[in-house]
Amino acid sequence: MQVRCKDCGSFKLVRNGKARKHQRYKCKECGLSFIEGDRRQKTPVEAQALAVLLYGMGKSSYGFIAKLFKVSRTAVYHWIRNFCEDLPPPQVPEGTYDIEFDEMWHYVTSKKTNSGFGKPWIVMKGKPLPGLQAIVMLKPSKDFMKK
Repeated sequence: MQVRCKDCGSFKLVRNGKARKHQRYKCKECGLSFIEGDRRQKTPVEAQALAVLLYGMGKSSYGFIAKLFKVSRTAVYHWIRNFCEDLPPPQVPEGTYDIEFDEMWHYVTSKKTNSGFGKPWIVMKGKPLPGLQAIVMLKPSKDFMKK
């Protein structure tokens, strides 16, 4: 029985040492180094594309995708990274700006009884410098809810 390359199917192989008591071969055509009798299969490109799509939609983690395709998390990471290297940089339209909350959610959602928890806060939008925007949250006064 003649050994074939797992990648290109060529019969032009040379012996390339041993690994875990198995003969290792190197293909002269594509340069792939592999072990005879290794039953691992290359994951199809369609499966890799589906993995990128699942991850990109924000619905699946590396661990879930790895279990789904029976590969390691590192393999999923490499699929996604290799796909993203081919993408052009994102185009941001004019007039779009970033807002950084700087972990304000932690302060707002905490149950502080001394700052009027449960009452609405006053939010003011301001521009301290050209190109910068700030949102200031003020503690409401005691008679804020009264008419």
